[in-house]
Amino acid sequence: MKFYNLLNYKIETEKPTFLNAINAQKPMAITLDGKIVEGEKESLPIQPYIFVGKPKSLVGSGLTKPTPLAKILGDNYEVKDEGDKISIYAGRAWQEVLMANEPFYLYQDTTSDGITEFTDDKLDDLIWYSCEFGINYREVAEFLEKSVDGTVVCIENENPYHFNGCTYVDSLEDARAKAFDFIKETLKQRIESGEIDLEDLEEDEEEALRFFKLL
Repeated sequence: MKFYNLLNYKIETEKPTFLNAINAQKPMAITLDGKIVEGEKESLPIQPYIFVGKPKSLVGSGLTKPTPLAKILGDNYEVKDEGDKISIYAGRAWQEVLMANEPFYLYQDTTSDGITEFTDDKLDDLIWYSCEFGINYREVAEFLEKSVDGTVVCIENENPYHFNGCTYVDSLEDARAKAFDFIKETLKQRIESGEIDLEDLEEDEEEALRFFKLL
């Protein structure tokens, strides 16, 4: 997977395109590679974004003051004019970034809460069964991050350690299939090693093994 730590990642976009979008005063989104997509949040393609919404105005109106370029996307973003490019730093705008990506990511991961759900129902169902044997969101998520194409967008600080992130997968079908096979193989190995005793199963454990086609 591609990994973007917003604390040390600068987004660059073409200056004329950026200013045209700002001056249009319409809803828009900005991708990690600096592309600007026009449209309401509900109509946006599924991909990671660093900004979604209607920007502030450079010129203001009779009711509002002009906003300086540096804060045109909001107080927690930093926007700089670098000649023919506009650079955007979102390292302090994690809550805004998270809200921008909320309909699209597969899971959120935080230092405090960890991973508590998959937004895809079919993947979430796998954990419903696998947790009977202690295979949880974290274990499956770490496998997916090594095994499928996708993107992790995060704020990661080393000292003191702090992490907030959200993860996309490029193909849900691929992620579902690989996660299913990973859990099935893990359970199969435990059965073969005797860690799981097929003669001493609880009802929910038996249901889980049937789900993974191991009974």
